[in-house]
Parts: sequence; structure tokens; C-alpha cells
Amino acid sequence: MKFIRVNTLKIDPKTLKNRLERKGIVLKETFLDYAFEVKKSPFSIGSTPEYLFGYYMPQSISSMIPPIVLNPKEDDFVLDMCSAPGGKTTHLAQIMNNNGCIVAVEISKTRTKALKSNINRMGVLNTIIINKDMRKYKEELLKKKIQFDKILLDAPCTGNEIKDKHRNVSKEDIKYCSLRQKELLNIALDLLKKGGELVYSTCSIEVEENEEVIRHILNNRNDIELVYLTPDKFLGINIKKGYLDGTLRVFPPNEPFFIAKLRKI
Repeated sequence: MKFIRVNTLKIDPKTLKNRLERKGIVLKETFLDYAFEVKKSPFSIGSTPEYLFGYYMPQSISSMIPPIVLNPKEDDFVLDMCSAPGGKTTHLAQIMNNNGCIVAVEISKTRTKALKSNINRMGVLNTIIINKDMRKYKEELLKKKIQFDKILLDAPCTGNEIKDKHRNVSKEDIKYCSLRQKELLNIALDLLKKGGELVYSTCSIEVEENEEVIRHILNNRNDIELVYLTPDKFLGINIKKGYLDGTLRVFPPNEPFFIAKLRKI
């Protein structure tokens, strides 16, 4: 299943749909008025002039859910951790109508190039790109007493078989990812303002990387509460309650995803 997210910073969804359909691309509407499923295309969806103009982002419908759940306002100060290649970063900017400020942090220098490329292509103007390790950058931010209204942590994970058909993951891989995810989530929560909200997501199917990470945080911090999420508004995709009440999981045939929302109290 292939999807595109229309970049409403540059073009109206209906206008883009008409342009692509004239090229022979068959699109189906989704629960989002600016996202379409690509049912048929005579060529690669990433090779059109419209793609190069930054009119859309090829992106799984599942990965569009975390920014929607975070729902940043136009005057928010937002941190996007682990932000490359920029699908969710540019989506956040779109929701914010290019206002407010997003700090997009990425540890990999190579992946930062892709992030920068997508931000420029999509016409995003409210984002600062930082190529640093969040574990070290946290101290710098806290020394300057910088905290955020909203944080998105789409955490590095072991992935899934829909995204990577050759996925071969060991128990050690899962354990390593789970430990790193807990560390990153604690860092994020330290950088969150009181009353601020954070969305944690992965594309992993493993409980150890999802529900167990959230349980660990709730059991070990007294300044955090779980914001209860329900699947009702995400119609047309296979989304259900997670194995921890208040969290969400997307199941195949859509790309698997886990989403949880936390508030600092």
C-alpha cells in the first residue's frame, strides 16, 4: 500500500489530485483530506515534477498519525527527536502552518542531508536542523533552560516486515532498542515543559519496544501521565487499542505502528 501526504503549505489537495490524475495516477481518499492512497501509477510516485516541487511526500498512512496526535499549535515550540528523513517534521510544520518553531534533531550526518533536502523541497520555514546526539544535546539545552511545549519522539526501533522484508531481528536487538528507547524517552520528558505533551511512536511490532517502554516510564516517573487515545477518528485503516489501555497500534495490511501520548504534570 502506497500513500502520499499533500503539502498544503504549497498546494490545495484537490488541485494536486486533479494534476496527478491527469497523468494517469489513480488516487483514493483517506480519513485525512490531505492524504491519498496511490492505487495505480504508470511511473514511480517519487519521480514526478510535483514531487520535486514539494507538493507531496510519499509516506505511509500509519506514520502520519503521530504528528496528528501531537497536534502542535501555531505558536508552539516543538522538538522533533530522531527527525530524519523529515516526513513527520514537514507534517508538523504543515499542521503549524509554518508558524511557531520546530527544532529537528538528527544524530546521523548522512540522514541530516536527507532531512535538510526534504525541508527545503517542502518549503518549510519554521524549522531549525540540529545534527547532534540527543543524549549530549540535552545537557546543552538544560543549561540554557530551554524546554518545549510539544515533543515528538519517533524512536529508533527494530522495524517491521512490511517496511523491511528481509528483517531478521534477534532478542538482543530488541533488548538493545528497548533500553535506548527508554533512555531517549527520559531525555525527552526532561526537556518537556510542565503541562507539555509528548508523542512516542515506533514502527516496531515488539511489546518490549512499545507498551513496555511506556509502562517503564509511568512506573519510574511521578511527573508524567498517560493521555488516553482512541482509534475512532482514524477511519479506513487497521488501527486498534494497544496492549496498554490508552495507547494505539496499527496492524497490517497497513504499516505496523505504535503510538502513545504523555503529558507532564
